[in-house]
Amino acid sequence: MIDLASRRSARGVSLIEVMVAILVFSIGLLGIAMLQMRGAQFTKESASRTNAILLARSLADSMRANPLGAHPKSGDSAYVFDGSTSYSDADCTTTSLATPADVAKRDLACWSAALRKGLPAPVDNKPQATVTENKTLGTLVITVSWTGVADDGETDPNQSYSFSFLQ
Repeated sequence: MIDLASRRSARGVSLIEVMVAILVFSIGLLGIAMLQMRGAQFTKESASRTNAILLARSLADSMRANPLGAHPKSGDSAYVFDGSTSYSDADCTTTSLATPADVAKRDLACWSAALRKGLPAPVDNKPQATVTENKTLGTLVITVSWTGVADDGETDPNQSYSFSFLQ
């Protein structure tokens, strides 16, 4: 037979065990939820980076198709872009392509429209994209910027990708 005194001292132990198990299980679920949330943030960041790379390389392909606009025999490239010029939808749909500079303008207009649709704009009024010319190396450097998913106050949320185009 079981001693009555030992039964009384064991009373409530199962309840404590259940409460501790629920606490441990709840902490585990919170950890899994946090992992899920961070995974979604990293997926979003990865999609933005992929779009930036694809868009930078698509402009490089446009430059490759228009070599006289990208690297003219005299003067600056028609693809140099400081990010301050705003293009309209009409600039993208124009059919007036008489010169390589006209083709470059249309390419930049369509490219900037694709950037606005495909990437979140960077914060602090930074340009979403620039194309600079390095005459020493003979390259055009395409830089695309966007707002990342940094969630702390110390990290700069702006991300960027640069691609050097050498023809």
